[in-house]
Amino acid sequence: MEVRTKSVPGKGPGVLSGLDEVTQLLEGTSNSVWSIPEGSVFLPYEPVMIIEGQYRDFSPLETPLLGLLCQASGISTKARVVKEAAKDNPVFHFGSRRMHPSIAPMIGRSAYIGGCAGVAVSKTAKQLGLKPVGTIPHALILILEDSTTATGMFEKIFSDEVNTVALVDTFGDEKFEALENADLIEGLNAVRLDTPSSRRGDMKEIAREVRWELDLHGFSDVDIFISGGLDEESIPALNEVADAYGVGTAISNAPVVDFSLDIVEIEGEPVSKRGKKSGAKQLYLCGNCGERLVRTFGETALKCPSCDERAEPIMEKIIENGDVLKEPQTAKKIRDYSISQPFIAEHRA
Repeated sequence: MEVRTKSVPGKGPGVLSGLDEVTQLLEGTSNSVWSIPEGSVFLPYEPVMIIEGQYRDFSPLETPLLGLLCQASGISTKARVVKEAAKDNPVFHFGSRRMHPSIAPMIGRSAYIGGCAGVAVSKTAKQLGLKPVGTIPHALILILEDSTTATGMFEKIFSDEVNTVALVDTFGDEKFEALENADLIEGLNAVRLDTPSSRRGDMKEIAREVRWELDLHGFSDVDIFISGGLDEESIPALNEVADAYGVGTAISNAPVVDFSLDIVEIEGEPVSKRGKKSGAKQLYLCGNCGERLVRTFGETALKCPSCDERAEPIMEKIIENGDVLKEPQTAKKIRDYSISQPFIAEHRA
């Protein structure tokens, strides 16, 4: 059986995620599994996984397996798309409050693998070996009735542990609150603009004005952190003035990757339904020019048609008759591998 998709949400390739849970799902069964590494970039019509076994033993697991891959890969893909839009500015995942809490760890892990620099939920961050990342909430400012009072108290208590970021749009104008916080909070690292859409106007111009005033008054070392309804469409225009982003719903509610799982070979004989290419397949990658090739499974290497160098197989065996063959990698290693890959590639069927 072969896992692949005919399309990827957005304009680029996809990022495979969810393999950790798929491995747990299939461990101890009678199945063998080959897969591209978790965090790998993939294109439409490329096989990302092959499963070999008795279909009667596997069929009850088909629906959960696809669910694990489809949603996690959709979130990782969207996170990478947003990261690409932000260029060198870090993106932090703020979207767990938009989804059911039982899947918050999956959402955060997938967002991190896709390229987010950190996550806000404490439990998720701990599972990933990270420190949670966030800023003071509007609620603290409302309770203490003043932005500088809230930020000052935070600075006094937590400055040895985390950077201080002032939220500057609760009661007053962003420019004046930013200047007041920068003047009164000695260790201020950044100001966060989270202006509600009903009051926003042009966020880029608001941020430009805040940046100008901070620089003019000697606070050029204070960064600007922007959040609130951001996605890959709105971020590029803000890169001129933003130093970091908090992105929530766009990532946590990302469209799923519509993977399908189909029989392509029975007892060694190629066979498939209409619209699917029969036979087990392997994905090959040329390390020299980046050419990607889908060919019959079993060949150890191919000559790249573009540069005549060797194209190596990408899918590797991770489970044999239910026994897991590879130790799980840390989320950081998976993320490092994931973002090291070019996000635009040509496909050769």
